[in-house]
Amino acid sequence: MKSFPKSLHLAIAVLALPLLADEPLPLSESYWQEPSFQKSFNGSYRIQARIEPNVSTEERGLLVEMQDLMEKGQRTNALGKLQDSKLLGDSPALQFNLGNLHFEKGDTDDAIKAFEKALSDFPSFRRAHRNLAMALVRKGELEKALPHLVEAMQLGDQDGSTYGLLGYCRLQREEWASALQAYRMAQLSEPDAIEWKAGTAQCLQHLDASHEAVVLLDEVINERPAESSYAVLQASILLDLDRSEDAVKTLELPRRLGTLDADSLMLLADLHLRANRPSDASTVIDEAYALEKKPLLDRTIGLASTAMHLKNYQFAKSLIAQAKPEEGDILPALRRIEAILKIESGEAPEEGAKELATLLEANPVDGSSLLALGKYEADQGSTGRASLFFERATAAETSSIDAWLALTNLQVKAGRYLQAIASVKKAIALQPDSNLEAYLENLEQIREAAR
Repeated sequence: MKSFPKSLHLAIAVLALPLLADEPLPLSESYWQEPSFQKSFNGSYRIQARIEPNVSTEERGLLVEMQDLMEKGQRTNALGKLQDSKLLGDSPALQFNLGNLHFEKGDTDDAIKAFEKALSDFPSFRRAHRNLAMALVRKGELEKALPHLVEAMQLGDQDGSTYGLLGYCRLQREEWASALQAYRMAQLSEPDAIEWKAGTAQCLQHLDASHEAVVLLDEVINERPAESSYAVLQASILLDLDRSEDAVKTLELPRRLGTLDADSLMLLADLHLRANRPSDASTVIDEAYALEKKPLLDRTIGLASTAMHLKNYQFAKSLIAQAKPEEGDILPALRRIEAILKIESGEAPEEGAKELATLLEANPVDGSSLLALGKYEADQGSTGRASLFFERATAAETSSIDAWLALTNLQVKAGRYLQAIASVKKAIALQPDSNLEAYLENLEQIREAAR
């Protein structure tokens, strides 16, 4: 045995294939207009005397007047009447209703202040806890919202929106099992809420139930075909399942609708390229660069890396040229990938190596350039110089695993199995992997046999 098995060569490739981000989806803005949410929120105007602050006769009279105005569609008048009342300052019930009206108008900060005032006067005000949490979620302050959702439930809230928002907060914290439980409770009373179905699918993806997640997302996409985030999520799960052609089909629908953003289009181009459809990939790339918001450089570099991995160097060259700014400095990442292309394609390897060295002069801890230059030196037969570059790359967080594996490969080729074992152990310590552990066992057996 002189080198890595084929499966491990991909792990140490300098031109790593791009991966699709699977970060939790943000809550859709349309959620706040959903009938299920509106029904739940509007119900919070009703007085629940057993678990809420006592309401005086005067306060009740004012609330009735407000209700009459709201039923006539005069919410602005209702808000003004409430704000002008001398009863407002000392009434948690009126402060709560003030918060509701601000929330409906989209004045989230004012709503939060009113709900907090209501809770300062009446800490066990269940609906105030829940609606404050809703306002905080809308503002994106999920960590602040979470304890109020929990408190509302402890006070007896069983509303589907409360459970759903709890699931959403847990999801953003990557507490997959807890989020799944909350989403499923939400679906009992709001079975058609798209956000809860999408959240459930994300949880299932991370709990090794990807097939079920794909089926559930079919329902979500059928309901909201124009919201591309759901298709992108499903595509990421399909890629995890090695169903790349199904991922292409999933992304083609929002592409035809014109709702895919530039980065998602670059993902679709990447999939076409891997399936040996470079013409389709080029068409999609042109669509991405025609958008006002251009693709992220990382996505472009990832696609260029795919092209080089497939030895389609002309495609990579055209893509890099397309990504270059018309004026101004070229970013180091783009200079690096162009230098690597010159080396990999054989067009100008020495020139590419010099460019990498120049980049390292400006940034000596550039792990990607260290790896690329180390690979170049190894290919040239300069194993000593290659080892030095790889050892330097182990100190950079973004390249440390690949650097340890690259060192392992050099050491195996040289028959230095004890050093190779130490290097691969370093890689496993940074990121446990069953393939690497099997490879380590193989190395240990070879070293034992060589004694």
